[in-house]
Amino acid sequence: MPLSQLHSPASVVSLRKCTCATRLATIRECVQEGRTVTSGPRQLYPRGNFESASENTLMQSNNFLNVLVRSRLHAMHNRPSRLHKRCFSKWFVAVVSISCFLIVLLTYQNSTQQGCRKFAFMKNHKCASSTIENIIFRFAHKNKLNVVLPKSGNYLSRTELFDHSSLNTTKWKNVEFDIFSLHNRWNKKEVMALLREDVPTFTIVRDPVQVFKSMFHYLQPQFGKFYGARDIHEMVVIIQNGSSPLLNKRAGKLFGRNQMAWDMGLSPEIFHDEIAITEEIERLDREFDLVMVANRMEESLVLLKHLLNWPLENVVHLNLNRRKPEKSSVVSIEEREVLSDWLAADVRIFEHFSRRFDERVAEFNRKHSTMPAFLSGLFEMESAMEREKQLLEEANKQLYDTCVVQELGNEKLKGAFKEFNNNIMGFVVNKKHEWCALYAMKEHAYLKIFRDLLLSRTMRSNRN
Repeated sequence: MPLSQLHSPASVVSLRKCTCATRLATIRECVQEGRTVTSGPRQLYPRGNFESASENTLMQSNNFLNVLVRSRLHAMHNRPSRLHKRCFSKWFVAVVSISCFLIVLLTYQNSTQQGCRKFAFMKNHKCASSTIENIIFRFAHKNKLNVVLPKSGNYLSRTELFDHSSLNTTKWKNVEFDIFSLHNRWNKKEVMALLREDVPTFTIVRDPVQVFKSMFHYLQPQFGKFYGARDIHEMVVIIQNGSSPLLNKRAGKLFGRNQMAWDMGLSPEIFHDEIAITEEIERLDREFDLVMVANRMEESLVLLKHLLNWPLENVVHLNLNRRKPEKSSVVSIEEREVLSDWLAADVRIFEHFSRRFDERVAEFNRKHSTMPAFLSGLFEMESAMEREKQLLEEANKQLYDTCVVQELGNEKLKGAFKEFNNNIMGFVVNKKHEWCALYAMKEHAYLKIFRDLLLSRTMRSNRN
């Protein structure tokens, strides 16, 4: 065949955008008709000369599948029987199609099992965030990931918004971090600058009155002394009177009014400005991929599991840092109203993200439902969320039955299971299963492990 005819538009067929099966059928047809096959610009394979393609070109042509295609087509071309060609072609197309499917399936399964390994969690005070943090720490420990840590302690920032330059004083300042999860005042721009990419972000909120009550009892007696209140009821009276200049100050410059708003970076100067609060809530809505709700913990963790593409086992947990029963108190409806008015910014945040949470659950049910919603209601079938929630609750119960020997006051615990505050409960775990300890370990024990890991990696990097 003349070269001009060989390269004419009518005799050239491009495989660049073909699927595996289409590509094979096109190549076979071209070989029989004497046309030229291309895998991209300037990559021409005339009939009977597939074996002469360069190795470099083959690497650019869908990896190993083109190598198989070339060798098989050469064998097919040398066979005299058209019937044999047709039979072999169908068999070969089937084999390669199945191979393509298996490769895609295995790739998907591997990515699903691995899940997201880099993310940021905004840890709000007294929002059951210690339980979320333990889930994160177990994942980081299992996968030997780098957790963002300060030089000492467990706060990445206290009074100021987080600034990633605060890590410059640490020995591990040049480490590439994977997880941001300790207490701080939220500043997404700086968090993303530290993690060097835009990663999934999530946080958790709680009923503001419950947050304040929990904080009051957890930090006693120091918190009450700061405001001049012996108990939560006296605190309500002080707030109702509004005469104390301390009400707009923060105990230890950190704890006080509208704690969630403070943690998430809102300035106390706008606590009375409804328009400014609305703008800040909209900002937070844009900045977080998921805002969980503490009193809907199982549902929250189902959504988190799907956000991070994790298996169920990653979010199985014990409820950590639960208050002692005697450290809890009941407030009246009138007292709750006083507290809600004083905590108006937090109430706005909680109500907004509670509505968003309902929307997320409804969206989850639509996406993962096995049948239309009206049929599910007609046959009284469980929603997708209810099914996954039940699985998690059952797994949590099995974990508790297997691992928990006894629940004790913190003052009776030791080592990795003892917190710094004696107003909470902790767990004595089953020593027959070493892995049980990971579910009950306190923050300080994990931070020591993570600091040692960061130091060892820093030393190794410096030697290289």
